[in-house]
Amino acid sequence: MRPKIQLAVPSSFTSETADHKIKTFKVGSLARAAAVFNVDKIVIYRDAAYDDSSFIATVLRYMETPQYLRKLLFPRSEELRYIGVVPPLKTPHHVATHDDIRDGVVIDVGTDHAWVEIGLDCPALLRTTGLRKGERVTVKVFSRDKLEVETIQTAPGHWGYSVQVVDSIGDVLSGLVVSTSRRGEVVHPSTIEEIKRRYTDLLTFVFGAPHRGVEALLNDVGLSIEDVSDFIVNTIPNQGTETVRTEEAIMATLSVFNVALYEKMR
Repeated sequence: MRPKIQLAVPSSFTSETADHKIKTFKVGSLARAAAVFNVDKIVIYRDAAYDDSSFIATVLRYMETPQYLRKLLFPRSEELRYIGVVPPLKTPHHVATHDDIRDGVVIDVGTDHAWVEIGLDCPALLRTTGLRKGERVTVKVFSRDKLEVETIQTAPGHWGYSVQVVDSIGDVLSGLVVSTSRRGEVVHPSTIEEIKRRYTDLLTFVFGAPHRGVEALLNDVGLSIEDVSDFIVNTIPNQGTETVRTEEAIMATLSVFNVALYEKMR
């Protein structure tokens, strides 16, 4: 099974601007990076200095949801006012690369079945129990004469990311933890080989805030970056700007590790 990748970003990810439209676009850049590099989960950890976790999570979840399900799952809200500025993800579950495998939302439930909206001409019949109205499921179409589907546990390829909000940066330190820092070790082939050797089930990349790095955010909750990180890396050595924005650090870091870990991820 392909090892999992998760990103840990602070709730202050959007703190460097008050413009709602720019905030929306910044979160859209995060979503695009996650989609491009097959990220499985984005965890938003709360930063006491600035908590925009609700907004960030809403935009991320909206972008990950296939277009035909968005009206069912997301009522009009101020948080999504400028959602039109974000680029489409065009992941497999959005562009119907596998047209017989689709995401759906349960719209009605019977004693031994459910009706699921999957973006086709009519709702699909799913013979199962235990589902709740409004629940999202991934299904496979096995009959189109009378539209019927069955649930599947694993979709082909990368099927979007999940989003979670946690109270503290300490709550995301699972799997093999790679913290990013300007003062970290510049990534060398030996670093990659060691990560490949130790990387089995989950790789967590931890990113800091626009105005404070991972070290400071960990110190806030009584943790040391050296104690909680398996690796502390700098993926933009000799940077040409005074600061590197979080979304830029995310794209740069995932680019480096995508090439290095390609064979491991296949």
